[in-house]
Amino acid sequence: MTSRRQFLGGLAIAAGTLTACNELVSGEGTSQSRAQSPGATPLNAEALEDALVGSSYLGTGGGGSLSEARELIAKDLAAGLAFTTLSVGDLADSDRVACPYGLASLAPTSPEMQERLDAIGETAEPVQLAFETLERHIGQKFAAVILGEIGPLSLAEGLSIAARLGVPSLDADTVGRAVPEINQHSVKVAGIPLTPIGAATPFGDELVIGKLGDPTRAEDILRSIAVASEVCGVADSPITGAQAKTKGTLVTGSLTLARSIGAAVRTAKSAGSDPVEAARAAGDGYLLFTGRIADFDWRDEDGFLVGNLKIKGTGEFAGQSFETDYKNEHLIARRNGMVVATCPDLITVIDLTSHDGINNPDFALGQSVAVLAFRCDPLWRSDAGLAVFGPRYFGYDVDYVPVEDRLS
Repeated sequence: MTSRRQFLGGLAIAAGTLTACNELVSGEGTSQSRAQSPGATPLNAEALEDALVGSSYLGTGGGGSLSEARELIAKDLAAGLAFTTLSVGDLADSDRVACPYGLASLAPTSPEMQERLDAIGETAEPVQLAFETLERHIGQKFAAVILGEIGPLSLAEGLSIAARLGVPSLDADTVGRAVPEINQHSVKVAGIPLTPIGAATPFGDELVIGKLGDPTRAEDILRSIAVASEVCGVADSPITGAQAKTKGTLVTGSLTLARSIGAAVRTAKSAGSDPVEAARAAGDGYLLFTGRIADFDWRDEDGFLVGNLKIKGTGEFAGQSFETDYKNEHLIARRNGMVVATCPDLITVIDLTSHDGINNPDFALGQSVAVLAFRCDPLWRSDAGLAVFGPRYFGYDVDYVPVEDRLS
């Protein structure tokens, strides 16, 4: 299944092939290494593992496989790549940041098209090329990478792209969790255009989308490029430091939150205490249910993973029932038939053996699980946020009520 952004997880990219410009021009006209920007903090292997585990709790069943995320980061560390992060508050107002990612085609390539592509041959890493194309278009190097969303593989590949480009990852993303659609994008909800957008293909094609007649056209246009080229590298949302620091433009501190939850799980495991409770406390969340997987289904619906999960209660929830609906990510949860949480708040299912978040639909009948909920970022509780991320947007005849109010 694809997520909102397919971060090229299947592409084998040698660490040495990404050699994006390494200089950041400061406001005073001096230059410095991007990865050594003032305020940038190194991320070691333990910090990265904590972030990935935490992202499995915040990913709400989406954002890609945790095992694949771990594999990608391990390869990058073995290749000697350096990971750093930068707080939004450390950006200068005149800095620029952007969100690089990749879109993979869902459609099989025809034999005729494959023959043409093979004759051309791949000459570029598309995400890097898109990033550099956008830099050249705006005439300024980017100070950091905006993470697209917080889910295991999405996060890992955002971190990996930044490390390969030689820039810090911003301690912020455009969602605060994983989401099904590009419409759930904080920059877009803030009323800031995603344009100009840099795009590139593995065959050296460089494109800039200067303006969109309608913001919803972004994914249509970019995916059409991916269909013609198998993969399309993208860099969008080239916002200024001042815009990034404006409340509601980005979900700030999301990487730190993922790290905090992951560290709490790691510490609890080491101490022999309850990792799920530690994660709940670290994220100031809520325990919705514990039980065993009783049934689940899923289907591919226009490229989205759509399904339902049923859980039979155990422990304090013995004799009770629980179910969630998901479209890539969990959207609505009912306990004993009553709604207890909905998007945009986070609903996440945790395996009670590994204490990792479970990626949809990787369930097993009889599997022991816990279900947690976390409050979404305040920007999603605004009218503009709920218009594209409330339960009614996904067709549920349910009004959004904050999870803390539903459970009070």
